[in-house]
Amino acid sequence: MKTVMMPAISLDGYIARLNGDSYSWVNPEDEARYQEAVENCGCVLVGRKTYEQYLKDFLAYKNVTVYVCSSQAKPTPKDNIKYVNDLPKEILRQVKSDGFSKIIICGGGDINGLFASHGLVNEIIVGIQPVVLGTGIPLFGSSKPSLNLELISTNQYVRGVVENHYLVSAQV
Repeated sequence: MKTVMMPAISLDGYIARLNGDSYSWVNPEDEARYQEAVENCGCVLVGRKTYEQYLKDFLAYKNVTVYVCSSQAKPTPKDNIKYVNDLPKEILRQVKSDGFSKIIICGGGDINGLFASHGLVNEIIVGIQPVVLGTGIPLFGSSKPSLNLELISTNQYVRGVVENHYLVSAQV
């Protein structure tokens, strides 16, 4: 099972402001590229807080299964929303049993850190936004994963946003 993280981050390494906001500073064209990647993949994994904050965006997906990692399962507004609450390897096992061979990990920081710390991230495609937030939610939340990365490409598809695509070769 291939797992890909696709965060947008500020130049100082934050994926959101402390209140969870990333709408006000992430380039809309870069966000659209991310949404297209999720639609092409067919599934995405997200934490409960991120899901609830961006509910409208997740509900807008028509042919995408959204896995919400939460211990607080709730009734889902659509059939394509699935709550999962297990160890990371078991979550990926469930995703695979649902017929997927790849998933995009959307975050937040705690979910990113959990999967990275367990050595379950294969690629990181990071869109570095031209903004410094000063404070916010770190890319890996409170986790401190140690990863070896191999840069395979750097692009500027969207004006002002630098995208680095890394293969995760191993945990350090």
